[in-house]
Amino acid sequence: QHSIIDAVFVAVHTPAGAVLYACDFKLDRTPTLGEQPDFDRLRELGQEGVICMMVESTNAKRAGKTPSERIAHDMVRDVLLGTEESDVGMIVTTFASHIARINSIIQFAGEMGRIPVLMGRSMDKYVVTAKEMGYIDFPDNVEIYGKRKDIDKAFKKIMKEGKEKYLPIVTGHQGEPGAILSRVANGDTPYEVESGDRIIFSANVIPSPMTQANRYALETKLRMRGGRIYDNVHVSGHAYREDHWELLRMINPEHVIPAHGTIEMHSAYIEMAEDAGYVLGDTVHLLRNGEELYIEE
Repeated sequence: QHSIIDAVFVAVHTPAGAVLYACDFKLDRTPTLGEQPDFDRLRELGQEGVICMMVESTNAKRAGKTPSERIAHDMVRDVLLGTEESDVGMIVTTFASHIARINSIIQFAGEMGRIPVLMGRSMDKYVVTAKEMGYIDFPDNVEIYGKRKDIDKAFKKIMKEGKEKYLPIVTGHQGEPGAILSRVANGDTPYEVESGDRIIFSANVIPSPMTQANRYALETKLRMRGGRIYDNVHVSGHAYREDHWELLRMINPEHVIPAHGTIEMHSAYIEMAEDAGYVLGDTVHLLRNGEELYIEE
């Protein structure tokens, strides 16, 4: 899996063996939605022979194993249901593509007696598609708004009827200019963040300077309006170092190319691969985007 239902690796089969493209992934044996990885097929691929594996390196620097989505499920539940002030305004923000997480948040909204309100163009697109494909079955009271004018009307209704009756689930956790949460922080919607209201970030900050700056500005504005920030109520969708070790041992490719990461992330993966007997420049390769690797058999 990754953080997306039915995420898959791509195996390109050639007469010399398979080339495996393994970006992005985690090895979650207790997912809250969907199936666990097909470990039998992964081991089978390794036995058939993989000449090269291109694999993400995003969390290769992080020791241990990526926590299961089941852990995030409990973290979100604890934040939403585990505090005494249950009548304050609350907004949850997460990845629109993370259907399992959204499903959990909607479940907890029901336990809180609140109406879940999904907001954002991408939220509308992903959630409606997931429902149409039969991955999730929402309660009848779920409200979904994708267009800005409809979102503002919904916020106006929430302010009129009482914030304690609703749980907005919105896009914009990275502080993207113009996203819903940024508009709320800037005072550009009818929704008013007041002292004690909770803003729950069920997402991490993508590690780039621009995104980190946007997120810092977003949180600062929300705090200035009196919002209480619950940060990183989340588990990653990317494999930690020992997940990489497990996959590498299962697949046992002849060559490995770390991808999808910075040079520091690639270097961390290479160090781990060297522990498994791979040699930099011979069987594990450091490439830039657009570079080619020729493998002679």
